Amino acid sequence: MQALTDIYIYPIKSVKAISQPAAFVEEKGLSFDRRYMLIDLDGQFITGRTHPQLTQIDVQFSRKILQLNAPNMAQLSIDPEQFSTQVISADIWSDTVNALHCHQDYDHWFSTYLKQPCQLVFFAESSQRCIKDRDTSVAFADGYPLLLINQASIDQLNSKLESPVSALHFRPNIVIKGDFPFIEDSWLRIKIGEVEFEISKPCSRCTFINVDPKTGIPTDNEPLATLAKFRYHQGEIDFGQNLIPLNSGLIRAGDEVHVLATQEAISYTAQSDSLADNKKSLQIYYQQSALTVAGDNQQLLLDQAEQAGVPIPFSCRGGKCGRCKVQLIEGEVQTLNNEALSPEELEQGYILACSCIPLSDISLKH
Repeated sequence: MQALTDIYIYPIKSVKAISQPAAFVEEKGLSFDRRYMLIDLDGQFITGRTHPQLTQIDVQFSRKILQLNAPNMAQLSIDPEQFSTQVISADIWSDTVNALHCHQDYDHWFSTYLKQPCQLVFFAESSQRCIKDRDTSVAFADGYPLLLINQASIDQLNSKLESPVSALHFRPNIVIKGDFPFIEDSWLRIKIGEVEFEISKPCSRCTFINVDPKTGIPTDNEPLATLAKFRYHQGEIDFGQNLIPLNSGLIRAGDEVHVLATQEAISYTAQSDSLADNKKSLQIYYQQSALTVAGDNQQLLLDQAEQAGVPIPFSCRGGKCGRCKVQLIEGEVQTLNNEALSPEELEQGYILACSCIPLSDISLKH
């Protein structure tokens, strides 16, 4: 029997997971999951991708109050009764959310811990955010309300790794035990407990999965590097499935996973196999730096910029946040992802450095 084995929530985006025996599923995800988020003073969201120490913040519930503990920090209590009435614009990927500012004392605690000025915001009843191209709500999760991981798929991945990883490396909401590895690739609709879910799309992974959830320390490019050898498709490295709940209800550990509809599974390859067989040399001109460097038609533009010492800001490295956008003045690139760009930016020639590969000599404004 295929069954739900574990349920996790992350009340504040990127903090340590909380295991639950049961959870109530709402339209925007599990109750209390990713309802809080940190932002910098420009309103940009902060996650464990750039601040892995966030994964070491332990959160416990005491009725509606959150009790937070972190290394070398005094305990912090977050009480909704103390929240301000100030509404702040918070940018998460390509979305802007009107979020509720929590309290300046909480800001001070997090700023001290991260050694960077920041603010804690809450996804209030009046806050609105929808899944891309869908009229379906989502809170502060990356893009979809829930993430499913199959333990059998993790077991197969671990058979290829020198140091095994756990499900928590992938920050899932629900972990299931499937009949065999990656059976979830063929699911289209499932039912767990009282809730039906649509399998929306595979979850594309970034370097965040290399952060050890026990220590908060990134490892040496694993397990992402190994996944790239057998889970690569159209510019993405996939692991896990994004879910959209089709109704509200209760799910419990031990519930059977009923597969209601299936689809043809994606055919994955090794990332190296998808690159051109013959490497082509080309020139990349960075206008602001007045610098021309040798490049190639195989590596991502962001990787080549880093190697050249050209500072292009980035966050997700997955084409979702838009921070690494640059303007293509001349030349041609292969675009792998541009979902974070607006139609106006696309018309003006903007590209995402993390999600494109040069095909010819190019000139950039960065």
